[in-house]
Amino acid sequence: MFRTLLTSTASRLYAAGVRWRLQRYRSGRLKIHRLNTSVISIGNLTVGGTGKTPCTAFIANFLKEDGLNVAILSRGYKRESKGLIEVSNGNEILCDARQAGDEPYLLAQLCPGVRVVVNANRYEAGKWLESQTRMDVFLLDDGYQHLQLHRDLNLLLLDGESPMGNGQLLPSGILREPSREIGRADLVIATRAERANRDALHALVGSLNPAAPLFFAQHAIIGFKLLNAASPLESFEQQKIAAFSGIAQPQRFFANLQQQQLQLVHQASFPDHHRYTHAEITAFLKQAQSQQATAMFTTEKDAANLPVEVLTHAELPMYAAQLQFKLENEAEFKRLIRQKIK
Repeated sequence: MFRTLLTSTASRLYAAGVRWRLQRYRSGRLKIHRLNTSVISIGNLTVGGTGKTPCTAFIANFLKEDGLNVAILSRGYKRESKGLIEVSNGNEILCDARQAGDEPYLLAQLCPGVRVVVNANRYEAGKWLESQTRMDVFLLDDGYQHLQLHRDLNLLLLDGESPMGNGQLLPSGILREPSREIGRADLVIATRAERANRDALHALVGSLNPAAPLFFAQHAIIGFKLLNAASPLESFEQQKIAAFSGIAQPQRFFANLQQQQLQLVHQASFPDHHRYTHAEITAFLKQAQSQQATAMFTTEKDAANLPVEVLTHAELPMYAAQLQFKLENEAEFKRLIRQKIK
């Protein structure tokens, strides 16, 4: 009872802070900065779990294929470095996940030819890049709440299975902002479309932002990348495996592995953005072997947070599942994105 009251009070205080901040930006009391380059923001209303990283990589890569100079601006959540860090110059990755943050580091791996820069102030990061070279478009990673930077297109991701959670703001729920802020979006993508209630999503978006086109997308496992030097599996089908993950919703990852005809005999969940220790992976390996697992599986994001010595000495083969962002009505989506670039 007391904990519920405390959480409810905290949510009301959080909501007041969100309203105050939004009002100050809307009234002009807090300045919105504008870059010379087009900015496309990709973000969400909830904490974690909507697939921002695969979506950002998808957009960055097709714009790069169009011949554009593309850069991703990220704050670098939970990185150990400070200030502005260039993660990738478009030709090579210049730092590790600890300095970059796991998601910017993964984006640098997934988007060859795309520059990736982290800085708490994304406007400063963009100005720095503009001073270095000609840019055509910036992608603002996890940018829906980064209101200090003007964007030419505001793209909002919703979890198709549970778009608003329990409808409550943090910490009572998973909402960073009230659901009415869907109204700021220029485009909306409902991810995990295979589990989505499409009629409910159309009604939700239509009631709050009828002008915003609604797209549907899925994340599908398209392969497994061997991370270490152990002997690879000859076949994946019906293999007994162990899996670990520190993402927002690890149970979905485990379910996706089972859909690949893998027998999951042991699993472990860790907090989102978890940075693994050698001791944790060693303990997990022993538990996996006790269950006769033939391999260990994780996500590409988790792989960025593994210590190097684990990949050198692990006795079982360790794989990272590779995801593909599959968008319905892809041609129309790309047309709308291209339309916003100066």
